[in-house]
Amino acid sequence: MLQELKGNLRRLFNVTNKPESNQHEAQSLLSNRSHDHLDLYAEGEHDTHNIVYWVFFIYGIAMLLPWNVFITASEYFLKRFADTPYAETFQNYFSTSFTATNLALFGLLLWRQSNAATFRLDVLGPILVNTTVFGIMAITVATSVHGTGYFWATMALLVITGMTTSVFQIAVFAEACRFPPRYIQAVMSGQGIAGVAVAIASLLSAFAGSATQAPDEASITTSAFIYFMSAFAITIAALAGRIIVSRQPFYIKQSQLSTGILSTESLDDDTDMEEGDNSDDHHYTQPTSAAIVIRKCGGLIFAVAYVFVITLAVFPSITALIKSVVRHDPDDSQRIITDGNRFLDDDVFVAFHFVLFNVGDWVGRTLPIFPSMRTFKTKLLVVYSLARTLFIPAFMMCNVVVSDRKMAVVIDSDVVYLVLVWIFAVSNGWLGSLTMMAAPQQESITSATEKSLVGSVMSFSLLVGLAVGGSASFILRAMV
Repeated sequence: MLQELKGNLRRLFNVTNKPESNQHEAQSLLSNRSHDHLDLYAEGEHDTHNIVYWVFFIYGIAMLLPWNVFITASEYFLKRFADTPYAETFQNYFSTSFTATNLALFGLLLWRQSNAATFRLDVLGPILVNTTVFGIMAITVATSVHGTGYFWATMALLVITGMTTSVFQIAVFAEACRFPPRYIQAVMSGQGIAGVAVAIASLLSAFAGSATQAPDEASITTSAFIYFMSAFAITIAALAGRIIVSRQPFYIKQSQLSTGILSTESLDDDTDMEEGDNSDDHHYTQPTSAAIVIRKCGGLIFAVAYVFVITLAVFPSITALIKSVVRHDPDDSQRIITDGNRFLDDDVFVAFHFVLFNVGDWVGRTLPIFPSMRTFKTKLLVVYSLARTLFIPAFMMCNVVVSDRKMAVVIDSDVVYLVLVWIFAVSNGWLGSLTMMAAPQQESITSATEKSLVGSVMSFSLLVGLAVGGSASFILRAMV
């Protein structure tokens, strides 16, 4: 290419003092060469129509669908498992099997990624498997299958989705970390939207029902079918997105930066680009491991875990027990007051708090789009994360309605409680996104391999935070 450029310049020099026709030839040669040069590099520099961004957004939605759909359809499973020994404990089986499978396989994949010279997962596999699982579940909802056999078949499918979710998470975050920070924000925002959709569905279901009558089996079955078909449609969209995005020049260029140092080279020098590609070969064998990444980003790894420890410690285990002070007298929680306001009934009030949290969480995950709401300073993010500890005593002082309450109700206002939920949710989404976005942007994380690995480590730390927070919720529940 260098010789070609020299030849073109020599021809240009030779014709500059010739007749006008030759001057036009020279101008045409220079114009065509410049356009070809710009087209060659500009093609992969920008995310055309933000297609790659929105595909990562869909990935975020699809990432949380398996668990959200199974827990949202709890009334359906209660009906189908009614004549089995698991009618009252199936949710425990669901959460334990899904979480254990997800964490175990994620840890194994992270270990494999840390110790392999080259390691890359494709999102196509888990998307295909999840599409099949949701299709099977939608078919079973339309039938009358029930009983112990159906319970164990559902458990098997849930374990499979736990495995695919871990593969999907590690693949998406490892891939998103190779892109600019806003692509991680897209994944986090998509996760937030998934929660909003499920929460709104629950609220509408509560409003459609009665406070005194249980919903009939037909409506429960219809709702479950809609849940699983919606999940099926989203996974199909993620599958289509995977096919579309693989043809985008921007995506291809970012993905090809698989081992070298991620840097911006001059677009005006072909030789620099070609020689840069070869000169970075010595970076390909730089030792990278999870231990090295943890040492470089330990503060952020702690921060993202602690954000979700605090969140899961009180939500929903404690917050779902908080009822309206208008319905339940704070001085005597067992005395129920009726005034005809449907919104204050326990089922709607609790469902609304889920919607409020999930909307606030999504707003928080979206805020880092704006530069004024973004910081990648590790110490500051750790301080903000630790500050959320104050939410634990705040919620425990609200109107938690339990038969064996030990703590006095200090916050006896529904408005104050809902404001607390909003701040709690926004801070969760905001800090969760910022910590995930900040890790691959640290100066010590230089190669694409390290960026992928730190994305996986951060995602695993987030899952550990969820698990620890869920375990801590039992202790806090006993303290109320």
